[in-house]
Formats: sequence, C-alpha cells, structure tokens
Amino acid sequence: MPRCREFDINEALDQALNAFWLKGYASTSLCDLLTAMGLSKSSFYECFGSKRAVLLAALARYSQRELAESRCHFAAARPVPALIADWMNQSLLPNTCRPGERCGCLVLNLAIELAPHDPEIETAVRQHIDALNDCLASVIARGRAEGSLSGKLDPPRAADALLNVLTGTHVLAKGGVERERLQWVIDDHLAKLFANVAVPH
Repeated sequence: MPRCREFDINEALDQALNAFWLKGYASTSLCDLLTAMGLSKSSFYECFGSKRAVLLAALARYSQRELAESRCHFAAARPVPALIADWMNQSLLPNTCRPGERCGCLVLNLAIELAPHDPEIETAVRQHIDALNDCLASVIARGRAEGSLSGKLDPPRAADALLNVLTGTHVLAKGGVERERLQWVIDDHLAKLFANVAVPH
C-alpha cells in the first residue's frame, strides 16, 4: 500500500465518483479514471486493483454521504411536513456532478445501467434504497405521533411512495423535463400525502 499513502484516497474516490456520475460506468474508460483521480496506472492498480473495485468503493462513499445528509436533515427540530417538502424539493436543484450537466442520482443511474445484470451492484443499490426508506418511514412515523401527518398513513408504504416520486423526477429531469413540471409533480403528491396540511415551498 505504499503508493496509496502518496495521495488522499477519499479525494481520489470523489473524483472517480464524479467521472462515473457524469458518463456512467461503461463509458468511463481507465484513462478517464486516471485523469480524474490524478493517478498513474501503477498507483491505480496497486491501490484499487480494478475499475470495478473503484466503482464499488465510490458507490459506498456516495451512499454513505447521501444517507448521512438525509438523516441530518430529518433530525432537525422542525415540523415534519416542512422537512419532507424541503427534502423532496432539494431533488430539483442542480446536482454537483458538473455545472450544466443533467447527471441525476448516482444510485439510480447504476440501478438502471448495472443492477439488472450485476448482483453485487443490485445489492448495494437495494441497501441504499432500503436505508433511505427506513429514514423516511421514521420521520413519517414521527409526524403521525406529533399529529402533523394523518394517523392513517402507513409509514413504510408512504416512504415507498415518496421514493417513487423522487426517482421518477430524477429520471424525467435527465430527460430534459422542465423544472416547473417536476415541481408540480412533487407538489401534487405532497398535497395528497399531507391531506389538509399546507405544503411549504
């Protein structure tokens, strides 16, 4: 591992993550990765072993970061409907892949590109989705307990519905659908979820 000590592994993985995020796994060449990560071929193979190993490490890092940010967001001492609305609306903001690019969600991109024929990627994607569902279900249950959400809501099913809307808007955004139309989709779903609770913008 001596060559790995010559650079920041996490920084290199972040750059690899952005490369995969921008172009997808199949279209990201080894040359692309070496350039993005700032590594020589020998350092790359000594530290990571393969393009696939880099993808799995980058995906794990991305998932950990996204889940941590979501949990931190929902831990705030604010009304649950406002927390959920803000979280959903964040999905319409430009992502950090590259300014001007419609990169979508890395986990969702890999779910479409690789998960159907790659069991290891499928497992990683499913673990991320299940963890996010658990996070949403917990905050929905909190809203029920506080009285800001209907007691008739089933938290896991309501969380699944939110994730369905969220992933759908990501796909539509990558296809060039205008933000105003996507905002309407989110607002319409939230209005139904919250029933008589006002949906903040």
